[in-house]
Amino acid sequence: MPLWGFIVCFITATLWAVSPIMAARGMAVSKCTPNEINPIRSIAFFLSAFIIAFLASEGQFTPLTSPVAIFCVAASVFLGFFIGDILYFIAIDEIGVSLAVPISNSYPMLVTLTSWLVLGEPVTVKILIGVATVVAGLLCLRLGNRNLKQIDRMEEDVSVKKERKMVRGVLLAAGAGLAWAMSSPLTKLAMIQGGLSPSELTFYRSVALLIFSWSHRMIMMKFFPGQIIPLRSVPKAGWKYFMGSAVIGLSVGSMLYTTCIRVMPVAIVTAITATSPFMAAMFGRFFLKEHLSFVQWIGIVTIILGSIIVSI
Repeated sequence: MPLWGFIVCFITATLWAVSPIMAARGMAVSKCTPNEINPIRSIAFFLSAFIIAFLASEGQFTPLTSPVAIFCVAASVFLGFFIGDILYFIAIDEIGVSLAVPISNSYPMLVTLTSWLVLGEPVTVKILIGVATVVAGLLCLRLGNRNLKQIDRMEEDVSVKKERKMVRGVLLAAGAGLAWAMSSPLTKLAMIQGGLSPSELTFYRSVALLIFSWSHRMIMMKFFPGQIIPLRSVPKAGWKYFMGSAVIGLSVGSMLYTTCIRVMPVAIVTAITATSPFMAAMFGRFFLKEHLSFVQWIGIVTIILGSIIVSI
């Protein structure tokens, strides 16, 4: 295994940790919802993916003609980048980057479970241990959110609201992870059926996201105009954060990850890149001033550990 592969893995983990921080910062400065975030991200994703694919293929794109590949590209993007990311952004808004990232990034466990349900792949003791570890981590996150020193009725009401928001955010983050888990096998199948290189697959996925995001926005503008913020009203800082998040996470991060798994075992790559949720939690703590209890930090580490156990 090449040394540069390990270095690229750590770079990928860092990029995937920075990407949600930038998205969260963009949401904070712009007050945007996924109705604005996804269209903006789709533009940056498309442009950066096109440039990377053009340079990698020297302008000779493999045409996407297989009906199965087209379906897999569309379905994987709809589930992963569209539905999954919408739930992800709402979860970040509800419970913050420090908690939303590790919960949603437990999706390797969900990939294993869906493979068992759909493909009939065996469930081993290792998988059961990994699942139990992730569940224990989720319980730590929930228990760590409770305030045991309530003084009066008003503080109790605030605590109940925080508890409900915590549960809602955890469910949204878990839903994002499930959508990503369902998207993963479709992405691999699209590459196989279409005979596409990683850069070409990334480009075609960017096209699909562009179509889905802007179609959804036009529908919202037509039937629910009150829930739409005009893009010209989005601050420049918001544009920069959202577009930067897309380039770092969707384009460069995905390309580097694909490069790593071509020269290194997937288990090792997954184990290294699985450190990104912990990095995101650290970034959230120091850059976004998100406060976590000691029990919640234990939960984050436990979830990451469980995901690694399932993946190796």
